[in-house]
Amino acid sequence: MDQDESVRIEVADDLGDGQDSLEGVLRQRAVRHGDRLLFADAPDRAERGLGTPREMSYLQADAAVDRLCERFREAGLRADDIIAVQTPNTIETPLLLLAAWRSGLVPCLMPLLWRLDEIDHAFARIKPAAAVACTHYGGERTAEALGEAAARHMSVRYVFAFGDDAPDGSAPLDDVFLGGDVEAVRDAASPENDGAVSEQTAVITWSISGSGAHPLPRTHGELIALARYFEATLKLRRSDIVLNPYPFLGAHALAGQLAAPLLAGSQVRLHLPFDFDVFVRQIEEQDITYTAVPAPVIAALEERHNLRTGKLKLSRVGCVWPSPHVISPDPTPAKPSLPVFDIHGFTERAVVVRERAPDADPSLLPLGKIHVPGEDDEQQGEPVLETRVRGSVAKQDSQQVLKGTLTVRGASVPSRSDIFADEEDQPELAPRPDAHGFIDTGIGCYVDETLGDQFRCKKSEDVIYHGGTVIAAPELDRLYGEFSEFLDAAAFVLDDAVMGERILAAVVPRPDQAPSLERLKAFLAERRVAPHKTPDQLVVVKAIPRDHDGTVMREKILSQL
Repeated sequence: MDQDESVRIEVADDLGDGQDSLEGVLRQRAVRHGDRLLFADAPDRAERGLGTPREMSYLQADAAVDRLCERFREAGLRADDIIAVQTPNTIETPLLLLAAWRSGLVPCLMPLLWRLDEIDHAFARIKPAAAVACTHYGGERTAEALGEAAARHMSVRYVFAFGDDAPDGSAPLDDVFLGGDVEAVRDAASPENDGAVSEQTAVITWSISGSGAHPLPRTHGELIALARYFEATLKLRRSDIVLNPYPFLGAHALAGQLAAPLLAGSQVRLHLPFDFDVFVRQIEEQDITYTAVPAPVIAALEERHNLRTGKLKLSRVGCVWPSPHVISPDPTPAKPSLPVFDIHGFTERAVVVRERAPDADPSLLPLGKIHVPGEDDEQQGEPVLETRVRGSVAKQDSQQVLKGTLTVRGASVPSRSDIFADEEDQPELAPRPDAHGFIDTGIGCYVDETLGDQFRCKKSEDVIYHGGTVIAAPELDRLYGEFSEFLDAAAFVLDDAVMGERILAAVVPRPDQAPSLERLKAFLAERRVAPHKTPDQLVVVKAIPRDHDGTVMREKILSQL
């Protein structure tokens, strides 16, 4: 038995039944190894106007979680209440998530890029009982926006805020994150577990498809299954120091950058998106052993450092692809200095993570059953993920090709689709499992005779991948089309090496109007729409090409240029 394997067994045996809930894992580690560092803020937190950077041990974090739970109880929040969370990548966010789970609450994670328009639509869908925000971020008064939205929705009873200058009507949380009595934690038992926690809803993220953003609930069991998949694939150890540059908004960051390190007993250091110089300094000075970033950042790291020299502690890196179809050619070196783990997400419904083989094509994805690495044949029951292409076979270029959509099932796949009443009458918003338990992701893909047990995804014209965010193009069509100076409008994209895809607006102006990008920006700002939905450029066209059912034919827009 090698040293790594012995450490891994020690970690697994250390947890026992606490692995059924992440906050239970935190309690067990706090009691047994409490003085070890768990979370650390980005070093430039103060420069961003977010207060002094903090560090917390497992013991301190567990005590802070208990104080947050008490604050939630005092506010009258009950188990299964939904709490909207719009917070930056600071130490408060993982503590809020862990406290929500310990309290039986369901956090719904909302991007900081969202403004009142998106927040208002989200509140109407999820009907939160409370909301949490930092007072300001990036020049925006985030807590005020949440408070304004809360005033329109009777379900919201409390708006909590942390940071300087909290708005009137919000309940401050800053004192909860300060130091307090931690010795009581050492004598505390793990939180009671009735055995059913794995079936309870743990978190709500947002799935973006051509029809817009839709809330997607994930149970504790599904989240932990995904976290174990990350932990085993990445070979995370107690000695690892993980640097997380991603906000805790989606399955990858939640499972790969929070839950998996917690299961492994690792340390998590946070980065405020995104400053490359600060990021490199953290890798250099904080002995980071693992991080996950987009492919261009890996290439920049290789250029900045000769990673083969061994001067850094970095031992492997995750390559996060914003789209499963891989928008642009992989800029990482053909033979990178460190092991690279490709991470692909499928509209939040599934995540694939696997170590890249030499000369492998990262756009080719595994077809069939995926089990947690290291499990022996007797342990392998339900796969963590199973992929299948549902469609029809046709002949193309003298070979048989299966074209269709990607369907998924498995222990890590969200299967609960009935907690939002309005989706009962709109099944396309929350696909139900078929007779075999597979859920349709809506992602087009194909398999041909050359791919074997792999598949490749196709680009969807109705989904835009812009600067690390995912946007439904039809939503932009609606927003641009509502501007009074246009007779018709639609969004389309051009590939961009930095942003992934650059957004442009094709517009048919009214005869008496000269189109103006600045006036469109002013219109969207007045509507309180997120700024990343603003196009970079207006392109005047004679007509917006549409199919017989009114669907925008975006490829034909480009043919007019």
